[in-house]
Amino acid sequence: MIKNKIFFCLMILLINKNIIAQDVVPSVSNILRYGDGERIFGSIKLKHRYFENLTDVRLSLLQSFTVGFRLLYDDPPEVGETFRGISRRFIEFNKDDIYLRAGNSSALFGRGLALNLFEDRGLAYDTWMDGVKFKYSPEFFNVSLLGGTIDFRDSVNIVRHETYKIRGGSFEVPLDEILFGFTYIYAEGNIPQGEVTSAIPPKNIKAEIPEFYFSLNLDELSLYLDWSRKWVNVTEDKTTSTGWGLYGAVSYLGDGFGITLDYKNYSFDILDPYGRYDLSRATRMLPFQNPPIVQKEHSYTLLTRALHEVDFNDEVGFQVDAFYSLDENTTLNFNTGFSSIHNRYQLNKDGFTFSEIVRDGNFIPTFEKEFFPYYELFIEGEHYYDISSAIRLAVAFREKTFFNEFSLDKSSIVTNSFVIPLQVQHAFSENYSLTFQSEHEWVSETFNQTEDKFFNHLITIINSFYSTLTASIRYEYTTSNNDVSGRRNWISGELGYRLMQSHVITLSFGIEKGGLICSNGVCRYIQPFEGFRLNILSQI
Repeated sequence: MIKNKIFFCLMILLINKNIIAQDVVPSVSNILRYGDGERIFGSIKLKHRYFENLTDVRLSLLQSFTVGFRLLYDDPPEVGETFRGISRRFIEFNKDDIYLRAGNSSALFGRGLALNLFEDRGLAYDTWMDGVKFKYSPEFFNVSLLGGTIDFRDSVNIVRHETYKIRGGSFEVPLDEILFGFTYIYAEGNIPQGEVTSAIPPKNIKAEIPEFYFSLNLDELSLYLDWSRKWVNVTEDKTTSTGWGLYGAVSYLGDGFGITLDYKNYSFDILDPYGRYDLSRATRMLPFQNPPIVQKEHSYTLLTRALHEVDFNDEVGFQVDAFYSLDENTTLNFNTGFSSIHNRYQLNKDGFTFSEIVRDGNFIPTFEKEFFPYYELFIEGEHYYDISSAIRLAVAFREKTFFNEFSLDKSSIVTNSFVIPLQVQHAFSENYSLTFQSEHEWVSETFNQTEDKFFNHLITIINSFYSTLTASIRYEYTTSNNDVSGRRNWISGELGYRLMQSHVITLSFGIEKGGLICSNGVCRYIQPFEGFRLNILSQI
């Protein structure tokens, strides 16, 4: 059965483009993913097999029209829900100042405080809209309008199915170096309470989200401000909730030097601990909102696994990112970020209710443990000693605090980690290059007066031959006794081959540790996996 599926998908890729009329420009991309193995939970191993095939087809017609669709076969998927059929289809017109699209589409207004529709298949997160999108961009203003439905199937935290009808638009006025923008979104939603099997009736909401943003771009200096407010009316509860968000950024770019300061103040739904941990509450920030996370997203594995999960409903913080070029071959990168929640909640003597204690100066983060502070410092040096050879060395420090608000003894868990990644990339010739990467992490977890220390080590070696063949091996080790897989070491190998510049075939086998992965503030825990994987990426 699996062989027949793979054969069918490969036949799609071998269709001769000459059968298509000359006035049609086709584009076909295909991703086939197959895995067979086991997911590991300590001493328990569960059989896990997945088969996914995604075919995106775009046909450009008469220079102004584009028709496209996505044929998706996820049965069973690695993450998310089973699907077989056409998951995307659209037709769009783009000429001069007019853009019109009907069907499925993504969208972004401002920086996403009111609307940011995107997809991340690795996280099984998809907020694309099915409807109509229009944009008119003459010389003196830009206007965008949209309307449609969002079928949001949440499987990141709990499994449930939310639906939304949205209407809205944005209006921008560019004035030389200055731009003023306004967004308005109206939405009606149906939000289940609990998981899909829950007998609790869903809640219906009506939401209004206006947004104002401003940007200034000079030769060396740029400034951006974005503010939005959210009104949510919960029909069944006959209540109205309000919240707001603020994002700002200022950047300076000089000769061989640049620095950016980002600031966030997200208060879309500040609640006591009971409400904060209710993932199905109807008043939280809605899934089609997704503002900037204001923290660095890393490329080093041990740093990506321990990213802070941003709480868009209650978080204030900032980030400073800078670079300095010592010369044309050497660059220093610096990043630091700091965040916390706004106020703290004190458990009353009855042991069941909380009192909010508003913090003075809650527009900036604090290191006090009751506010769940998170701090990160990252410094990296990069030096190219040849056009295709480089060495990168970094150091990173993180501290994250979890405070137990339900305990009268004010207990907390403080996690510190110190990471040193090293990457050496060397081209021995035009036909062979080697990449060696070693990552070391020292972790300390303190719970009241007890402390647990452990060490993580990851080594990756990648060999590249003739720009067509890659062979890599990855080994990981930990001294921790608390890994969910019950293991202390993991090893896997991978082979990759580029066929005719259009197809990349990757085979991997071994034991993968898994862990937390995050993108755009959306996080999912990927379970440990032992087995075989096959990926085929094609572009025609």
